[in-house]
Amino acid sequence: MSKIILCTTKEASHPFIFLNTKVEINTYEELCFYIYNNTVLISKSSISEKLFDWIRDELDMPQLAAKLYTMSNKTTFVQDLLVEILNEGDYYEPEEITTYIEAWQKYRKLSLNQRKKLKADGYLRYRRYIKAASIYDEIIDESKDIQDKVFLGNVYHNRAVASANNLNTDEAKRYFLKAYELNKNDESLRGYLIVFASGSDSATLKQEMRKFDLDDDNFENLILEIGDSNEDVREMTIYSMLQRAIYNRMNKDMIDYDKRMDIILGQLKDEFREQAI
Repeated sequence: MSKIILCTTKEASHPFIFLNTKVEINTYEELCFYIYNNTVLISKSSISEKLFDWIRDELDMPQLAAKLYTMSNKTTFVQDLLVEILNEGDYYEPEEITTYIEAWQKYRKLSLNQRKKLKADGYLRYRRYIKAASIYDEIIDESKDIQDKVFLGNVYHNRAVASANNLNTDEAKRYFLKAYELNKNDESLRGYLIVFASGSDSATLKQEMRKFDLDDDNFENLILEIGDSNEDVREMTIYSMLQRAIYNRMNKDMIDYDKRMDIILGQLKDEFREQAI
């Protein structure tokens, strides 16, 4: 969860877990927040009797559970069930729920690839890199039918981020470059150079940057930007941790570099095992 949630209803003795994101829900308010911000990741199989039973037994909301049981056999769209959950309490104002409904009416009008990207972006946000990558690959496989170069470039960019977080640096470099070719976004070029730096010394990195008409000032700015973070390394994504490790190495601080790489490799193993479940 990304904000403080004021809970006034019963707290469950056993959490409900959305298996595809591994997010644990303990209260009605947390359920509403998760629904409002993650509907693209919620399949109809998730909104099933298991959830209805949990709402009835753990949240002590039998009337809502009964409504959901009845609706589940009649409605086509999972969003209708989700709106019913949001409407049951007062965590969101009516105007916010109206905005939610309007957003999902627009969502249904998006192309299949646009909807796929939103889903993949959601998995990327939850660090489910393997799931995200597989969906981005589906879009890329159909790229010959996509006319919007910026959209496709952004798909390649996020695919590169997924690769970088799985420390597949060759793949990440290739996708970042393709992204930059299509979207002309400096962030994609920056991503490429950061990953390039992970396997290069300062001189080689400078030489590579000159291919993009970037001078020594750009090099210094890039290195400063990589190192200019006050976040706790253990709260960062692997990609962000890699940036800090690169900064240590470029500044010949090999002790901190080795420490960060040990943390990165340990977290990578943990996340890979979790994603494989």
